[in-house]
Amino acid sequence: MKKATLLGLGSIFLLAGSSKAGFLIDFEASIGAVQQKPSGYVSYRAGSVADRIDVKNDARLGDETKPWAKFKLEHPIPLIPNIKLAHMPMKFDGSGNVTRNIRWGDNTYNLNAGFNLSVKLDRVDTTLYYNFPFIKTATAGKLDVEFGLNVRTIMFDGKLSGTTTGGQRVTESKSITLPIPMGHLAAEIRPISLVSLVGELNYIGYKSNAYYDYVAGLRLNSRVRTPLKPFVEVGYRHEKLKIDEQDVRTDLKVKGYYGLVGVRF
Repeated sequence: MKKATLLGLGSIFLLAGSSKAGFLIDFEASIGAVQQKPSGYVSYRAGSVADRIDVKNDARLGDETKPWAKFKLEHPIPLIPNIKLAHMPMKFDGSGNVTRNIRWGDNTYNLNAGFNLSVKLDRVDTTLYYNFPFIKTATAGKLDVEFGLNVRTIMFDGKLSGTTTGGQRVTESKSITLPIPMGHLAAEIRPISLVSLVGELNYIGYKSNAYYDYVAGLRLNSRVRTPLKPFVEVGYRHEKLKIDEQDVRTDLKVKGYYGLVGVRF
């Protein structure tokens, strides 16, 4: 299995390299780190607004810095979309005590006795997109605009540990996997060969759910004249996640700066 995987990856890189020689395929890969500063609330089987746990004021979830990996492949085949893949882990832990009882899952907790909250929101992005026709050619490569569909699969896990009003120490958790389709728009402005301004927006809203994120960054492109063209990118990312699914309700914002290093060829 491992040997087959390595052979498959090798074939992809060989195809991309040989195709680039014929100006057929553009490949980009990058990896880096992103700040994650959470705010908002989360609840599970809440009976009222009072059962919402404020992740900053109640649970004091800490800020995190997590890895972010991205992959992009463009080809010249008409009608078949290009593809982008990305993975970002996201997990916050905190503890606190508040002067009220809350319902979480099947129990009511006395939060004044102290509690621990863990919220995980790992995600995988699969984006199928097209380039707006003629824009890149008409601007001599100074502007590139993409549009398409991004399916973000979120692996949510919320876990609370605390003392119930009956005096028992209990841990309850809820896990759900949510594939969220979103409209996708991205652009790169390259006024000079060494500098690019990049941006990306994903959005969807339906019923009581609303989800969006945007990225704005500055990319420094290398002068290296080789098939592999390295770059460095820094910027800012903002995300809002409002969901009401399977007894889980959240209204969260996660934001922060990021940095990436990558290659194009």
